Amino acid sequence: MIRSIYIVLLALAPLLTYGQKDKIFTKQGNDALERGDYEAAADSYQKALEINPDFKEASFNLGNIYMTQARERMKGVDPQTPEAQQIAEEIKGLSAKASRQYTEVAKLSETPEQINKAQYNLGNAELMGGAYDKSIEAYKEALRKMPTDEDARYNLALAQQLKQQQEQQQQDQQQDQEEKKEDQEKKEDQKQEPSDRQKEQQPQQQKLSKDEAEKMLEALAKQEKDLQDKVKRDNKKVQHIKIEKDW
Repeated sequence: MIRSIYIVLLALAPLLTYGQKDKIFTKQGNDALERGDYEAAADSYQKALEINPDFKEASFNLGNIYMTQARERMKGVDPQTPEAQQIAEEIKGLSAKASRQYTEVAKLSETPEQINKAQYNLGNAELMGGAYDKSIEAYKEALRKMPTDEDARYNLALAQQLKQQQEQQQQDQQQDQEEKKEDQEKKEDQKQEPSDRQKEQQPQQQKLSKDEAEKMLEALAKQEKDLQDKVKRDNKKVQHIKIEKDW
C-alpha cells in the first residue's frame, strides 16, 4: 500500500512542479527587479504568464517594469531634438503595454485593495500615454474602491488639469488652422480641383507627428507645474506626482 502511494506521488511530482513554475518564475522576476535588472525581470514574468495567464502578481509587476522603462526614457529628453519623436513613440508604446497588464489585473482582482492598485496604476499608464479621459476614469474607479486613497485623488486632479490644458490647446490650434485656411482660400483660385480638396481633408495618421511628440514630451516633463501652482495658491502642501503602487 505504501509502495503504491509512493509510486502515485512520483507520477504526480512533475505535474505539481509545473503547477508551481509560475510562482518560481515570478520569484525570479522579483529578485531581478530588486537588482535593477529590468530585462531579466520582464523575461521571468513573461514566462510565468505563459504558464498561467491569470497570475495577477506577474502581470502587475510586468506592468510596473514597462512604466519604469518609460520613465527612464523620459529622463533628460529635450523635446526639440531630432530623436524626440522616436522617444515619444517608445514612451507611448511602453505605457500602452503597461495599460494592458493593469487592465487584465483589474479584471481578475476581487478585493477592493487589489482593484484599487490595478486601477491606480492603470491611471498612471494612461496619463503617461496622454489618454487623459481614460486616466481620469481609472483614478475614479480606484477611489470608488478606496475613497481614502489620497495618491489617487491627487493624480486625478492632475489628470483633470492636463485635460483642460489639452482642450484649450486644441481649441487654439483649431482656431489658428481655420484662420490660416481662410487666408489661403482667399489667395487660391475658387475653381480648385476636387481632388486637391480631398487631399486637404485626408485624416491624420495615427503615428505621432513631430509637433505632437514635442507636446507629449513637454507635457510629461512639466505635468506637475500647473497643479503645483494651484496647490500653492490654496496654501496646501505641494507634493510630487505619485508613481506606481507595488503589488
